[in-house]
Amino acid sequence: MARRFLRRRTLVIGAIIVALSVGIVFASIPFLPRSHISIQTSVSHIVHAGGQSYPGVYALKIPGVLNNQNLAVDVNVINGTANFCVMEDSTFEPWALSGNQTNGPGSTFPFNKCIAQEQTAQSTLQFTSTSQGTWDIVALNTSPTPVTVNFNPAQ
Repeated sequence: MARRFLRRRTLVIGAIIVALSVGIVFASIPFLPRSHISIQTSVSHIVHAGGQSYPGVYALKIPGVLNNQNLAVDVNVINGTANFCVMEDSTFEPWALSGNQTNGPGSTFPFNKCIAQEQTAQSTLQFTSTSQGTWDIVALNTSPTPVTVNFNPAQ
């Protein structure tokens, strides 16, 4: 009789330990560092001078992005700052092709479609895609002087 009681008690204590361990693992998942992908090689591009209505524009395309994928890209602007906007290529391309850039008479830039936006001279842009496909990191220059934008792999 005593042996049966010890066996049940051991099983109950073991089950409690396993349940607590599983709970601790699941509770700690949100605190784990998120891994991200980045571009493979550095890209440098001059972004022409512009103004508020018609900024200088350059878009770095990142093809093959998966839905809900974490991405990060280091940016460095030489000779000023740039406003960076991360958006789907399917949003940027129609705007760019309709002549809405520096010398075009069109609509303003669709900032409301940016999933990440930052004006900076140097930063790491981090974002999570909201759909699968090609994404653009758009650099906009509203300064009267050209700037050079360097896109580098994020660590």
